[in-house]
Amino acid sequence: MDEKKNRHDWLIAGLQMLSSEGPSGMGIMPISRKLGVTKGSFYWHFKDLKEYQLALIAEWEQSYAQHAIDYMEQMEGDADTKFRFWMMGAIGSDFSLARAIRSWSLSDENVKQVQERVDAQLIDYLAKLLRGIGWSKEDANTLAHWTYWAYVGYATASGPFVAPKQLNLILDILKPK
Repeated sequence: MDEKKNRHDWLIAGLQMLSSEGPSGMGIMPISRKLGVTKGSFYWHFKDLKEYQLALIAEWEQSYAQHAIDYMEQMEGDADTKFRFWMMGAIGSDFSLARAIRSWSLSDENVKQVQERVDAQLIDYLAKLLRGIGWSKEDANTLAHWTYWAYVGYATASGPFVAPKQLNLILDILKPK
């Protein structure tokens, strides 16, 4: 067995396990097996499962929200271009990790607090883009909430995907007149 796994390897493996197995797959042994290491490797990097879970959710918060916003901010283009790109990317995403985190947040207060911070951060970013498109602050905040809630619902639904033509209609409606 390869015992040379670092802390980040454990976090990535945990996020992958969470994505595929849900919160119930967050045991030390299943993740150890996934990494091909003994559980001693786990205890080299983490005091216990709770510390690991806190580190895991912090990693998700950073990678899910902040990296996405940083990526968007480095993009060329105006607010409308960025908003369209954000929405196109959102509907084409793999929602399994987002669903698992949201599910986990229903039974773990620490995860719930992080989920709420991520939700607020992404809603604020969407509101910023909508203000850049031309909506007033109040309307942009309302539309950002509505758009984000629609995304959360879409991410949890198992129905058909939105076609580009349908998304373009939605995006055209979200342009101020």
